Amino acid sequence: MNRKSNWRHFFTLLQGSRSFQIMRAKTGAALMLALFATTLLMVIATEIMYETSVEYVVTTQSVNRVRAYWAARAGVEMSLMRIHIFKQAQSMAGAMLPDPTILDEIWRQPFLWPPPIPKEASAVDKDQIQKAVKNSDMSAIKASYFATIESEGAKIDINDLGSPSKIMAQAANNQILQIFTSRMENDEEFGRRHRGVNFQELINNIADWIDADKEGRNGGDESSLYSREDNTGELPPNQPLKSLEELHQIIGVTDEFYAVLAPSLTLYGAKGINVNQAPKEVFFAFGTAFNPERVERILNDRKDPKRGPFKDEAEFVGYLNSIGINGNPFESADGGKIPLVFEPETNFKIQSTGKSGQAQSDIVAIVFDQDKIRTRLEAALLEQAKTKTPNAAAPTPTPTPPPADAKKDQKPAATPAPLKRPKIVYWNEQ
Repeated sequence: MNRKSNWRHFFTLLQGSRSFQIMRAKTGAALMLALFATTLLMVIATEIMYETSVEYVVTTQSVNRVRAYWAARAGVEMSLMRIHIFKQAQSMAGAMLPDPTILDEIWRQPFLWPPPIPKEASAVDKDQIQKAVKNSDMSAIKASYFATIESEGAKIDINDLGSPSKIMAQAANNQILQIFTSRMENDEEFGRRHRGVNFQELINNIADWIDADKEGRNGGDESSLYSREDNTGELPPNQPLKSLEELHQIIGVTDEFYAVLAPSLTLYGAKGINVNQAPKEVFFAFGTAFNPERVERILNDRKDPKRGPFKDEAEFVGYLNSIGINGNPFESADGGKIPLVFEPETNFKIQSTGKSGQAQSDIVAIVFDQDKIRTRLEAALLEQAKTKTPNAAAPTPTPTPPPADAKKDQKPAATPAPLKRPKIVYWNEQ
C-alpha cells in the first residue's frame, strides 16, 4: 500500500509540475493547428473543385461556340453550292423545261443537318441516312445547322430612290408610298393614328439621305433637319444605305413605320420586281387594286403550272385583267413605270443557324449577281435617254407575245454554265 501511495503521490506531483503543463499546452496547440490545417485544405480543395468546374463549363461553352460557328459556316457553304447548282441547271436546261421554275426547288427548300428521317422511309433508306450522318464531320463535332435561302431580288430596293435612272427612282418612290397607302386603307387602327402624316415628305427625307445633293426635296437644306449637337453636321451622309436599320436615323422614320416598310425592302434589289418571287407585301405596293384577296390569288396561281409562272409583262398584265385589275397597273400617270423582272432569280439571302450544346451562331449572307444587275441598269438608262424629258419616262409598250407556233419551233440558245463561285456582298455574324 505504501508503494502504491508513493506512485500516486509521484504522478500528482508530476501533473502539477510546470513541465507537464507545458507538454499538455503544446499537445493542444498541435491539435488545433492540425484541425486548422485540415479545414484550410478542405477550403482550398473545395475552391479548386469549384474553379475547375467553372473553367470546365466555360471551356466547354467556348468550344461549343466554335463548333456552332463552323456549323453555321457549313450551312452557308452548302447554300452557296445549291445556288451554284441552280445557276448551272438554269443555264443548261432551264429554257428547255416546260416549267423552268421547277428548278427553284434546288434553292427554295430549307436544308438542315442532320436530316430528319421520314417515318414512311424504307429500312434501306433509313440505314443509308444513318450511315451518312454517322460518317459526317458534323456528327464528329456534335453540331447541327439549319439553312434557308430567300429571294432578295423580289423586294423593293430602297437605294433606288437615289438611282441615276429616273424611271427606277420614281418607281421606288411610288411603290413605297403605296405601301403606306395600302396600310392606311387596310388597317383601321393604323389609319386612325396616322391620318395627318404626309408620307411623301417622309419618303423625301429617305431620298435626301441617299441622294448625292444637299438640297432637301421638301425645301431648304437637307442638314437643317438634323441637330448639330447630335451629329456635328455630317448628316445626312448623301450615300446609299448600308443597312436597313439605318432608316431609324432618318427624320420621321419611327419604329412603327420601319416595321411597315422592312418586309418589302432590300438593299440588293434586281433593278426590277420579280413578280414570280415577290412576297405579298411587295404586291400591295403596286396599287390599291391589289387587295389582300387578289394578292392571295396571285400567289397561289403563280405556283399553279396551269397559270404560272408568268413569262413576261404581257402575260402578267393579261392575267391581272382577268382577275379584275384593269389596264397596266405598273404604268403611272406621271410617265413612270415599275420595272418588272421575269427571269430566274439572281440575288439571294442566306440565313444559317449552327448549334452545338447550348451555343448558337447565326450568319446572314447576301449573294448578288453584279453582271446581271449592271445589264438591267444600263438598259434602264438607255431607255431614259430615249425619252424627251430627263425626269419622266414614256410608258414602255406592252410586248406582244410571239405566236404559239413560233414558240413551239423556237429552240433555246445554249448558254455556258457559270463556273464562278456565287459572289457574297454582305456578311453578318451573330
